[in-house]
Amino acid sequence: MDNNILSTIRTSKGFSRSIVMLITLALLGVMLERTIYYTLNESGIIEDENIAERVKRMAPLEARKLGLTNQAKYTDRPLSDESKFSNTVQNIKEKLAALDDPYKIPDIEKIADQLSDMRQQLDALNTKVNAAFVKTLEHIEQYNLPELIIQRHTDAVAQYNEKFRILKHKLLAIELAQTSDAKKAKLTEAKNWLSEQKFKRSQQAFDPNNMPFKSAQPNPGNKPKLSNESFTSNGYFSSPNVQLAALGDFTFSNLPGANNPAFLAATDEVLLSQPIKDQAALLNYDPVKIYHWVRNNIEWQPTWGAVQNAELTLDAKRGNAMDIASLTIALFRASQIPARYVHGTIEIPEAEFRNWAGGFSSIEAAVNYSASGGIPTGAVVSGGKIDSVQIEHIWVEIAADYFPSRAAKNIDADSWLQIDPSFKQYDYLQGLDVVQISGIDTAQLAQDVLNSGTVNEQEGWVTGFDPTIIQAAQAQAQTALTDHINNNLTNPTVGDVIGGRKTIIQQYPDLPDSLANNIIASGVRYDKLPASLQQSVSYTFVQNASSQFNTPASFAWSTVNNEKVTLSFKPATDADNQALQSLLPDNITDINQLPTSIPAYLIKVIPELKVNGILKLTGSPMNLGNELVFKTNIIHPGRSSQINYTYKIPAGSYVSVNTIAGNVSPAKLTTLQTRLNQTKTLLESNDPAQIQSLTREDILGDMFYTGTLGYFAQLIGFNQIGALQAKAQYYLSAGYGTFGYEPKVDYLFGLASGISAGGVALDIPTNVVIASNSNNQQEKINFKLQAGIINSALEHATPEQLFNTDPANPPNAFSAVKGLQIAAAEGQRIYQITQANVSSVMPNINLDAGSEAEIQQAVSVGKEVIVHTDPVSVPGYTGAGYIIFDPVTGDGAYKIGGGLNGGFMVGS
Repeated sequence: MDNNILSTIRTSKGFSRSIVMLITLALLGVMLERTIYYTLNESGIIEDENIAERVKRMAPLEARKLGLTNQAKYTDRPLSDESKFSNTVQNIKEKLAALDDPYKIPDIEKIADQLSDMRQQLDALNTKVNAAFVKTLEHIEQYNLPELIIQRHTDAVAQYNEKFRILKHKLLAIELAQTSDAKKAKLTEAKNWLSEQKFKRSQQAFDPNNMPFKSAQPNPGNKPKLSNESFTSNGYFSSPNVQLAALGDFTFSNLPGANNPAFLAATDEVLLSQPIKDQAALLNYDPVKIYHWVRNNIEWQPTWGAVQNAELTLDAKRGNAMDIASLTIALFRASQIPARYVHGTIEIPEAEFRNWAGGFSSIEAAVNYSASGGIPTGAVVSGGKIDSVQIEHIWVEIAADYFPSRAAKNIDADSWLQIDPSFKQYDYLQGLDVVQISGIDTAQLAQDVLNSGTVNEQEGWVTGFDPTIIQAAQAQAQTALTDHINNNLTNPTVGDVIGGRKTIIQQYPDLPDSLANNIIASGVRYDKLPASLQQSVSYTFVQNASSQFNTPASFAWSTVNNEKVTLSFKPATDADNQALQSLLPDNITDINQLPTSIPAYLIKVIPELKVNGILKLTGSPMNLGNELVFKTNIIHPGRSSQINYTYKIPAGSYVSVNTIAGNVSPAKLTTLQTRLNQTKTLLESNDPAQIQSLTREDILGDMFYTGTLGYFAQLIGFNQIGALQAKAQYYLSAGYGTFGYEPKVDYLFGLASGISAGGVALDIPTNVVIASNSNNQQEKINFKLQAGIINSALEHATPEQLFNTDPANPPNAFSAVKGLQIAAAEGQRIYQITQANVSSVMPNINLDAGSEAEIQQAVSVGKEVIVHTDPVSVPGYTGAGYIIFDPVTGDGAYKIGGGLNGGFMVGS
């Protein structure tokens, strides 16, 4: 990032530092990333990873049943009487919330008068709600539904009427109060009672000290073990001990331990899949070729803990030491050559470590990046300067015919030969100077944008910036970059355009006789990685009614990384299925054929977690529309803290559960595209038998899995470009959360009374490893904010891409960034809220109570917030978009109303 730009903005208007960073990053960092990314795609230099162009949009029958259709049709649909009742009571709760607002003085008389009007509205709506109950009973009787369903209906009606009686009594008490103090007391009584009654979806939990967009920090106690004994004393032991005879023409009975079946077996990471077998065959099962191919073609990423299996590493051409070792071992085992992991400690000279870790100019930054990735790392200091770096590392031993050919002829194994295909040196490419090529004066561009709007430094707000200035600059930069590539470069590579690194190739006729680096301790050997060296994830369900957690479903991350993981719900019993089917019209082709709302309280469902369609976790029966607490726990080896994340999701949802780390597989995208096209063909066949053969996993599972892969493919692509431009490093260590369909639920005093067409919701926290090559903390924070903005922008852009069936009338999704953009275009003030101005700013913020409470909570612990003043809308959604960030670390939360860390879109 050009430091002159920061200086220009500071001196011109006196912005606070965080506002300067946010605007500068939005103007320049994101603009340049998008310019370069789209230019590379359009020029054909890289394979297009834009999921909207890779995967043709389907219009599946089942998705239409769930309300994924034209947005205009959705917004034209009338609200049910239950929705109107819920909305009215929620408005009452919002009015009463003013009683507790520390920054706004409530007008007691005005609130009492407003509640009196709303009470009369509720009387009329109550009559209609009870009429709807009568119609539901008539439906039950018409379809002869089981007695169980009748009883649920009876209980629901009784619960509703009793709660309404209490509410009406409390509202009337406010009207009858004679003095302001008496009215305030009755208002408070009503507020306290209503606070225990549910009328809308719960606000998602938020801890401002544990941001959902967060970068990993070094664990000071995570130092490398410097002796063989220290490995065993810390619980690491070699494995295993079984024996097996030699196989085929290659014998290894004379080599101790080599005739162990485990050293030829598949494991979680050593996946002996067809692509692995094909690659081994391509290399002629030759140990010399296998070693050199992996060393020369697979990039090392400095993190700790296995996250990718061998096939994903083969496909992505990147991975950490464990991932690369797993690929190497898989290729050897597929060639019937015993191979195993070695877990030890090596020492690397300072200059070589900086090069290997990412081309750092600062050794301190390189060491910090390695440690942040969880690698046990220690610096060796000589004369007050870091002379070398010691790290725990994973390399490979193979059973080799070493004497006399050094494995050039592999006949009879005589040695366990150590090889390290992870370690290598790189040539770093500078890439093109896009700013210079574009002819854009970046400092003047920033000044022009500032001059186009109004800045009030004293009150902490900005407004009126002209977005066309940035749009014109991006168009100019993209045109100039495309012309420069076409006119000056012949068959350009990605590295020629954006920079990057190329492995310095080594190719010898035999295998090396030792590792390239000094071995401090050779530690222990494994046939498979122990759980303590695997990044892992576990999922748990809890239903609110029981508050009892299910036994978690736990996975080594490598087994679910890039895989299709889905959370869905099915009717709990035949009676539930009968009731559900009776409520849905046959042969539906349009959302307008659906009933406005379905009485959710009649039906119980069971939550199911599946991996590639295979059931892995089930929950207990729960009411349709009630909230399932979905817990995710992620363990990162070598980290001082782990991730515990909770998301409340309404029963009846169908979502892809994100499990992405390291890289997205191009082969997965290609395979998924083929599968989606096959599904589309079946759906368009109009053959009932073929359509009936499709499952929800085929249609909805694949559709939202597409969204998951598409989101993260673009996220990683954009941020890698951004890192090169910012002379920084970026690694996705965990992308989690959900992407998929979530219904709209109406609640009447906690009763899920109605469920209706909802939309596509994204809740996507990420854990990343970020570094500045020069060890400049401010540059690191700047890039982190830039990466966070990209995270948020993709949370509205990805569903818009995926569901764009009519380019002339594209869908409109919502995210934190989108909300701020809409508010700015409307002329709203955009505030920066800090502890210094929170008391003067909050009276100007008119958002929902949950968002305002979250903002106040964050500011109270030293975080800063960028927010607009009033709700903004896209079709089917009205709410807030705001950014909470830590000015010290750059960690953040990119939020929309309701507490989602993501985005929302109604329809498709």
